[in-house]
Amino acid sequence: MSSNVAAAGKRIEELLAGFDAPEAHDGAHARAEELVRTIVTLYGEGLERLLTILYDAAGDRADEIFALLCEEKLVEGLLCLHGLHPIPVEDRIASAMESVLPYIQSHKGNMELSRIEGDVVYLRLEGSCDGCPASAATLKDSVERAILERVPEVREVRAEEMTLRVLTPA
Repeated sequence: MSSNVAAAGKRIEELLAGFDAPEAHDGAHARAEELVRTIVTLYGEGLERLLTILYDAAGDRADEIFALLCEEKLVEGLLCLHGLHPIPVEDRIASAMESVLPYIQSHKGNMELSRIEGDVVYLRLEGSCDGCPASAATLKDSVERAILERVPEVREVRAEEMTLRVLTPA
């Protein structure tokens, strides 16, 4: 993300926080939030229309062009913000998990997606090699980092313990 975009985002947060100050006029914060929501909605509708025109004009190159758009983190973030990302969340999470699977497996581990609830992803992680400094927390951190980097609308990744059943002879 460019420093201008990051700076603009930070400034917006600062301006909105200023409405919470005790000296702010009654209702000013609510009006500011409504204004921001209205502007974001307007831009989202414009972006959706722009993408429709682009998709229609691109013909058989549309998927290639949309993939290129999604490689640009700012554009990808905007697509996610407005629910316009062309690749489903589940597929992007799976791709992120696949990218770190060799690392997880090198520590005798494995993982699977349990569920997605809102902006929280639940994973089942298992294993880590005996005597290895990489704990389950380290394994979870590598998966979490990969998902958060590739799926901007995910805010948290939680690990669930996998229950391993040990079969005993009868």
